[in-house]
Amino acid sequence: MTLLWTLALAGEHDAAAPAPLEVSLADRIPAGPPLTVEVGAGTDVNAVIATLPAHSTLRLLPGEHRGPLRIDRPLTLVGPARLVGPGRGSVVLVGAPDVTLRDLEMTGSGLDATAGDAGVVVGADRATMERLTIRDTFLGIDLRRSSHSVIRDCHIAGRLDGPIGTHGDGIRLWESDHNEIVGNRLDHVRDMVAWYSEENTFADNVVENSRYGLHLMHAEGSRLTGNRFTDNVVGVFVMYSRDVTVEGNLVVGSNGPAGMGIGIKESDAVTVTKNRLLASTLGLYLDSTPNRPDSFATIHDNLIAYDHIGVRFNGVRAGASFQGNDLHENHIQVAVDGGVQAGAASFVGNRWSDYTGYDLDGDGIGDLPYAPRSLARSVVQRRPAAAFFDGTPAAALLDLLAAAFPMWMPPPLVTDASPRMGGVVGL
Repeated sequence: MTLLWTLALAGEHDAAAPAPLEVSLADRIPAGPPLTVEVGAGTDVNAVIATLPAHSTLRLLPGEHRGPLRIDRPLTLVGPARLVGPGRGSVVLVGAPDVTLRDLEMTGSGLDATAGDAGVVVGADRATMERLTIRDTFLGIDLRRSSHSVIRDCHIAGRLDGPIGTHGDGIRLWESDHNEIVGNRLDHVRDMVAWYSEENTFADNVVENSRYGLHLMHAEGSRLTGNRFTDNVVGVFVMYSRDVTVEGNLVVGSNGPAGMGIGIKESDAVTVTKNRLLASTLGLYLDSTPNRPDSFATIHDNLIAYDHIGVRFNGVRAGASFQGNDLHENHIQVAVDGGVQAGAASFVGNRWSDYTGYDLDGDGIGDLPYAPRSLARSVVQRRPAAAFFDGTPAAALLDLLAAAFPMWMPPPLVTDASPRMGGVVGL
């Protein structure tokens, strides 16, 4: 199982830079005030663009317009209209700053992963993409060194053929900073992903039936708030990043051998708060996080419920703080690779659905620590092949024997000195 997770979470993306954009700012743009021009279906849209002064508005009238479009000057391009590519390359290429695309449907890109064929490729700053519908392309929207841009209220639907790993990403950021990715819906894409991109906000997006809901790699200062990730392999995975906030997100149904709600690998200054991680193979995974001894990982006020494993550690580090979380009805509340204890992490004031203590003084805090012990689980932690017996009468018998002979009982895997009492909150 650990091997499967390692392979799945190592990231299958090619770390090489994407192909250079073939469009740049035009050398000669007609002078004059901005114009508003309407064009009907069948018109050579690129020829019309070449006649427009900067910051003009081009309205595509309803119907089918042929791509690819090459936008080489500041321009607003609006529909409602349908743009159809020739089945190779990208449908729209943006090489100029201050371009807006709005109320357009796009389809018909190529499927060349090396070239990065997409619905929209942006290689300049301050682009705005609103209410775009992109279907059956390889990549959906690809920002290549595009900063201070906005992707808002777009729907990106991937292909339905072949394994999900062979699809392109719905939204991809490469060396693109200070962008806002807000209110978009993605389904049947590979990932939404940010590489070497800083200070980006991902808010109120919905990603369904995909691989990674959101994958961050070297993505300093990312903010993830109010997103919904449903029936993906992984909800959120953060790798090699710093100053990341994951707040108020819902992750449901990340199942299968590599299924995971939120995973964080070798990252620092991470805050995970007020999320709901439900009905997945694994709720939360921390791998050597925090990575630096002077850093922290704050895991507060989350609901982690109905997962096979609630929280799993690979390399427990000091600086990981768990407080005010609800761990409810997970088959295994906490697991640690290698069978060691989670003592380097701090657990204070969490609610544990399997807590068997009491609260005689009525202060809402259990009078006894939460310190579960299980010889059977300890064996599984040290010998993963023994997981075959998990939940069987043989495992139950092992725990009964340990209870009868305390010298066999292992130390607690996790200890919470002040477990919170009361019913589960947030379902």
